[in-house]
Amino acid sequence: MSQRSPFNKRNQPQTEDEKKSSSGITRKSPTKAKPVREAASSVRVVAKKKNPDGSTSTAGMTKEEKKEVRRAEREEEDIFNSLTNAMLKADELYTSRRRMWWVFLGLGLVFVVAAFASGYIGAPDGSNMYDLSTTGGVLSVVSLVLAYVFIITSLVYEWMKIRPIRNEKQDKVTSLSPKKRRAMLADLYEADERKRAEKKSAK
Repeated sequence: MSQRSPFNKRNQPQTEDEKKSSSGITRKSPTKAKPVREAASSVRVVAKKKNPDGSTSTAGMTKEEKKEVRRAEREEEDIFNSLTNAMLKADELYTSRRRMWWVFLGLGLVFVVAAFASGYIGAPDGSNMYDLSTTGGVLSVVSLVLAYVFIITSLVYEWMKIRPIRNEKQDKVTSLSPKKRRAMLADLYEADERKRAEKKSAK
């Protein structure tokens, strides 16, 4: 059985003053010692509604007050998403690039269907669908390769051409106050309604 060393400070008798000075001292949690990392630019931090005392915690609130806080948070999130989508819809560059993305994705899906259709035409039982010695097998392989090309192209295009515009709009909305968000959303909605009315009158 191991014995504790008498030279260890914890095992030595302490005076009353030492006991008072050492009492109440606890080691800090390792998680508290970790540096706080800033949120990434694509991460949106929604500020919680502050209490009358300035805190944001829901502790001590009544059930109705907690419901009101959650309702306000959902409302702000809906306004954020609606305003971001409205700004993207009004951006002609984003609209054109989004249309091009749908073209790439659509072609990829078309060639996926064509690959399976060509394979089954050459081999109705599903065997040797990609047999290059048959016309159906060749068409199936070529269609499958083109499907991969267009689908991968759509993913890369979305990442390089569309995502930066979306992030830019989200950052712009994040920098606005709740009051400005509501005002801008109302303006965009009115502009969209005017465009629809002009199209109807033109017909």
